[in-house]
Amino acid sequence: MRLIRQVARRGSMNICSLLYICSVLYIFLFSVSLADEGEDVFTVNTADQPPYSTKENTGFYDQIVIRLFEDLGMKIRINHLLSSRSIENLDLGIDDAEYARIEGLGDQYSHIRMVNERLVDFAFTAFSKDSSILIKNWGSLQKYNVGYLKGWKIYEMNVGGTKSLQVASSEEELFRMLVNDRVDVILYERLRGAAYMKRNRISGIYALQKPVAIRGMYLYLNEKHEELIPEIEKRLRVMKSSGEYQRILESFVK
Repeated sequence: MRLIRQVARRGSMNICSLLYICSVLYIFLFSVSLADEGEDVFTVNTADQPPYSTKENTGFYDQIVIRLFEDLGMKIRINHLLSSRSIENLDLGIDDAEYARIEGLGDQYSHIRMVNERLVDFAFTAFSKDSSILIKNWGSLQKYNVGYLKGWKIYEMNVGGTKSLQVASSEEELFRMLVNDRVDVILYERLRGAAYMKRNRISGIYALQKPVAIRGMYLYLNEKHEELIPEIEKRLRVMKSSGEYQRILESFVK
């Protein structure tokens, strides 16, 4: 701006030259602003709910993932999305990583790569008003009216031949199906289901004793970041061996 005032006082440039200088300065300042805003931020998606993930990024997975990338010297932004959009954005390369998913999804989404060190074991569990129902395996579901959440791949791949099947778009809708007797059984995850019922003061619904399945849950990266996987695996193993992982976990299950 000092240069512009000097030029104007001298009268040595016409209006076109003055406008040119203003344009150059504007472009420079705008570029600096974009550079500041465009600082490399690694975008990480999740569709998880409490106690694993929260909008404030204080959930169990949130804390583990934030710490992992801090150790790598990387700044991340966590996006809380619907389950199907979360993984589709990762596969398309719109975002950089996603948690937490069962293993083997690379067959369905060709542009994602799994970090081969599990974040946690998930207890995929049936919930019902009738605590006497016994679900031993996937086939045990066939005589019941069943509901689960859209985008939960383990259920999409294994549940079939049921008396009826309804797919919910949210936790609220899923539990409302059961409360309103539209289904006999809903499929969810044990800790997430317990946390939802506690938050919403729901009673008369039981987590059936035996999980339908127990699976490791993993962090996935888009293929363009595949070179980060060995270091992430190493740092996650260090967190577990040092006791840091267990301390974080115990703060959520106590």
